[in-house]
Amino acid sequence: MSDRYGDVPIRCRAVAAAIIAGQGEAARILALRRAGDVAGGAWGLVTGSIEPGETAIAAIRREIAEETGIKVLDLFTTGLTETFYFGPDNVLELMPIFVSLVPASVTVTLDHGSDQFRWCSRAEASELFSFAGQRRAVADIWHDFVDQAPAPFRRLL
Repeated sequence: MSDRYGDVPIRCRAVAAAIIAGQGEAARILALRRAGDVAGGAWGLVTGSIEPGETAIAAIRREIAEETGIKVLDLFTTGLTETFYFGPDNVLELMPIFVSLVPASVTVTLDHGSDQFRWCSRAEASELFSFAGQRRAVADIWHDFVDQAPAPFRRLL
């Protein structure tokens, strides 16, 4: 008999970003609908894997460009992570959530990872997003990046 309890390791191998276009009452958050076998049909933030040797910041800049065609000029840390249990590997996955502020007129060009996009109000995103962690994050993101200017310490780029 062991004196140890079962361990559930924690790992971080993916990143997420809220893309916010416009300001104030006109602000909208980008929602993507995933295509393919992994969570196909689910709506949420831009997400993607961190490649070997890549930082989380480099990974989210690359993923935003690949998935949406948007070049990131402003990037902020939210201080939030999406956390979920991944059963096949018996791990807790942590995914840092970033914010990129873009002009209201930005063009979105989807890659193969998503089959639809939608610009949403805070309320619409809270209803539409398929993942509980992302739905909860929307309220804090709106408070810290739409209702007020982001604090200088949050700026990464």
